[in-house]
Amino acid sequence: MVRFLPFLISLVLSVYALFSCIQTPDEDVPHLPKLVWIILIVFVPFVGPIVWLLMSRSQTGRREREVRPSRPASRAVAPDDDPDFLKSLDRYRDPRTTVKPPDKPEPEPKPEPTDEPETKPAAEDTESTSETDDGKA
Repeated sequence: MVRFLPFLISLVLSVYALFSCIQTPDEDVPHLPKLVWIILIVFVPFVGPIVWLLMSRSQTGRREREVRPSRPASRAVAPDDDPDFLKSLDRYRDPRTTVKPPDKPEPEPKPEPTDEPETKPAAEDTESTSETDDGKA
């Protein structure tokens, strides 16, 4: 069993490195074309996969340092401090357990519009002429 261990380690390392190389986007492959890396990984046991893993790790570390902003962005707001989030919770509240604010007087319902013009008494017309706006200003 011990004599198969180097072969097994080489096989697992090669398979891992091969899948890593295949899944890496073409623009992120370090120094050589992807096809050359695949050939090195498959045909050079131990060395090919180890070199690929070391080179790809150093390449991703360098790329992450370049992308990382120099100073942190504005701090995120916690959900219990975010007014928009708190307003969105209103629809999930149980109306039976929610404390209602004091009742405000409800406005009188407006009469439904009809096709017939309203008729007013003549006494009201004389008083309301100063209040009406007939569009002539």
